[in-house]
Amino acid sequence: MNESSITPTDPTAEQPPPRTICIQLPDLLSACAPFELRTNRHCKAISQATERWLHDSGVILPSMKWRSAKVGLLAAACYPTADAPQLGLIADVLGLLVYRLDRRALGTSADDDDIFSLLSDRLSSAAYRNPGWYIRFRKAQREFQDAQRETLRSFDVGDLEGYMSFRRRQSGFLVPLEMIAYAKDLRLAESILSNEKLEILRDCACDIAVLAEDIVSCAKGTPVDPLNVLSIVSTGSGSLEDALAMAGNVFAQRVEAFLDVERALLPAITDAENVSGYVQGLRDWVAGFVNWLYETERYFGEKGSEVRAFGWIFVPVS
Repeated sequence: MNESSITPTDPTAEQPPPRTICIQLPDLLSACAPFELRTNRHCKAISQATERWLHDSGVILPSMKWRSAKVGLLAAACYPTADAPQLGLIADVLGLLVYRLDRRALGTSADDDDIFSLLSDRLSSAAYRNPGWYIRFRKAQREFQDAQRETLRSFDVGDLEGYMSFRRRQSGFLVPLEMIAYAKDLRLAESILSNEKLEILRDCACDIAVLAEDIVSCAKGTPVDPLNVLSIVSTGSGSLEDALAMAGNVFAQRVEAFLDVERALLPAITDAENVSGYVQGLRDWVAGFVNWLYETERYFGEKGSEVRAFGWIFVPVS
C-alpha cells in the first residue's frame, strides 16, 4: 500500500459538530392558558433549603447541578398555597423523584429503589396527621417503583392508550399528584376519590404532564426514546415534525378533556369544598409543571426563555 494513501487519525483533532435540525414545538403554553400560573411566596427559601438537603444527603443529580434543575421552583409553581414546612417536604420529594428519573435515563436506577427512605421520618409525621393520604401516597410510590422495574424488562406498552396508562405510573407523576391533598390538608373520603369523573380528571392532569415532558424531551436529540409518545404516534416513515404535530394534538385533546370533565364534575359532587380544593390543586399542577419545563435546564439548557417565546429548537440528529 502506498504510504500517501494512509490518513492517520489525530485523536486531538477537533471533531465536527453534531448535525442538527431546526423544529418548532407545539405551543404547549397556549394550550394550557386556561390554567392560571401562581407561584408560592416561599419559593426562594425552599429552593435553597432543598438544594442543601439533597447535597448533604448525598443525592447528586447525574446530569446537572441541582440549582439548574430548579426543583424548588417546580414545587412552588405546582403548590402555590402550601405553607413553608409543607412546601419543603414536597420539594424534597420532587427532588428525589427527579433524581430517580435522571438515573433511569442513564440506565443506572436499579440500586436506588429505597431512595425515598431518606424522608421516612418526615413522611411518618405527615402520615400521623392524615393517614388516608399517606396510604394513597405510598401506593403511588410503589406503583412508580414497579413500573420502573417493568421498564428495565423492556415492557411492551402497546398502543397510545396502553402507553398513557403505563406512563402514568412509570413517570412517577402520580406521586406529586398525591401531594396535593397533603399541601392543602384535604380529608378526601375514598368514596369521593373513587368517583369516575374525579379519576378521569386526575388521569388527564397526569397525562398532560407526561405528554408535555415527552414533547420537550425531543430537544435531547434523536433517536427518540422508545418510551416516548413521539415514538408511539410516529409511523415507520414519519418525520419528527409529523410526530410532534400528532403529539401536540393529543396534548390539546387531554387539556380539553380535563376542562370538559371539570365542568361536569363540580355541580354534581358531594363534599364540594374539599373536591374544589383538590381540582384547583390539579389545575395548579398542570400550570406549574408545564411552565417549569421552560425554566429548568433539564430540557433546553439555558435557552428555555427563547423556546418559551418562539418555540424553535435545534435537535441533534444521530
